[in-house]
Amino acid sequence: MLEIDKKITMVILILVILVFAGIIGWTFFQKGKLPSEQGTVLEEETTEQILERLTPTEANPLTQEEQGKLDALLEQLTPTEPKPLAEQENKETEELLKQLTPQ
Repeated sequence: MLEIDKKITMVILILVILVFAGIIGWTFFQKGKLPSEQGTVLEEETTEQILERLTPTEANPLTQEEQGKLDALLEQLTPTEPKPLAEQENKETEELLKQLTPQ
């Protein structure tokens, strides 16, 4: 019985040593993986700073050709005659105007 107790205590002792060695090794591994916080703190940019960085300093004026294309596109997108409102839409618009108009 004494032989078994010595063997069991030796196995338990070896397991405890291995567990502590594993914990210490894992700690050193994680510490080496993570950067230190002292030198890596970056200054956060505010919204104004980001907008200033992204906004061009000088606006480029449109050329005659670009202005012509823009005008042609605007003419295509603008309806020549507005679509007449249906009776129900007209009533809803009038009611909305009455509600929004101060008295």
